[in-house]
Amino acid sequence: MNGNFLNFIDKNKGIYISILLILLLFWVVFSLNRIDMDVYFLSLEIVIFFTLIYTFISFLNFKKELDLKAKIELLKSENSNLKHTMNNYISDLNEYFLMWVHQIKTPITAAKLITENENLDLNLIKTQLFFIEDYTNMAMDYLKISDINNSMDITNIKLDDVIRPILKKYSILFIGNAISLEYYPINDYVISDSKWLSILIEQIISNAVKYTRNGKVSIKYDKEDKKLYISDTGIGIRSEDIPKIFDKGYSGFNGRLNQKSSGLGLFLVKEISKKLSILIDVESKIGEGSNFSIYFQNFQFCKD
Repeated sequence: MNGNFLNFIDKNKGIYISILLILLLFWVVFSLNRIDMDVYFLSLEIVIFFTLIYTFISFLNFKKELDLKAKIELLKSENSNLKHTMNNYISDLNEYFLMWVHQIKTPITAAKLITENENLDLNLIKTQLFFIEDYTNMAMDYLKISDINNSMDITNIKLDDVIRPILKKYSILFIGNAISLEYYPINDYVISDSKWLSILIEQIISNAVKYTRNGKVSIKYDKEDKKLYISDTGIGIRSEDIPKIFDKGYSGFNGRLNQKSSGLGLFLVKEISKKLSILIDVESKIGEGSNFSIYFQNFQFCKD
């Protein structure tokens, strides 16, 4: 307040100096002409009164002007931040979909080659179509992730009702990759959103199946600690890749080696886990497999 008033005085100092000079001039005139000084002091009081009224009204207008300028600057700053955020979003979107288009060409090309072969293998075509559908669904989930808070329905969910449809969906890869499944009914409930939890678990199971051949995928649940374990005996993850596997677009050595990674699945896992307040832990060794722990304890709904 004091700073604003001093700024106001500084801005209008010319007017106040002019008033003081006029009052001084009148004082000199009154003094030299021996005019009754009571008249001068009465005039002085009137001038001071109107000066105070002018100061009060002008200061209010000055303060409104400052507030308006502050709001304009705030809006400019918010607009600049929104533009920056939007530009980053568009850049990330373009970057991902360029990668996605390149990635989805692999199963499309494979399916085309299979259909051109005289010994047509329908199972191989089904597998490639599965990958195409998988990549398409992942792209749609990526587009929806920014609106996840508005589309959540938090409720009690039976884990078996989430996991079984995923296992049925990926049965073609279990069979194609000669993978055995170790899974027993869980019969326990967690507080979460069914749709987004399903996407989270599916991406982890998807990774386990894609990178395992002639091995085993195990799904176990610790009811006391509320931990879901999804492990595989696949190719594993290099230790230097583990801290980065949840980064967007990071496919690591395994993804480049197998050409099945879009670099988006585990990014979705990370983003969804933050929104659902789920903790994810990863342990892995090259050539031995990977283990993902999904921790549901101490659930708190995250709105931000």
